[in-house]
Amino acid sequence: MSTCRAGVALAFALLVGCSRPPPESTPEGAVRLFLDDMDVAGDDPGAMRRAYELLGPAARANLAERARHTSQLQGRHVEPSDMLAAGLFGLAFRPKIMRPTKTGDRATVEVLGEDPQREHASVVCVREGERWHVEPAFPEP
Repeated sequence: MSTCRAGVALAFALLVGCSRPPPESTPEGAVRLFLDDMDVAGDDPGAMRRAYELLGPAARANLAERARHTSQLQGRHVEPSDMLAAGLFGLAFRPKIMRPTKTGDRATVEVLGEDPQREHASVVCVREGERWHVEPAFPEP
């Protein structure tokens, strides 16, 4: 009986040990997920919500304030995730390389395309717990 339990425990440990960390466990993974979700948001209603969940606290607070103002103007409740516009954050190029530079719980991901001289972007990320989140530079509400 104890041999069976040990075998089950070993099998479970191997499964857990072989599992991959979630993509948002790295800054570049969070950026890639965010860009992918924003790219398909027009066709996939759930993608906009997933993209919103990948935003950092400053970006979420900004959108929450925008949603509050919009709700007052329209006389109906507007969700902060509704303030994201599909296509607003898509890159004008196809990312080929993503290079993160981490400093504590902050990172900047340099996104480079086929021609790094003309095709590049810098994306700020912050870590919350074990996950990285994207902090796009929104204008003040």
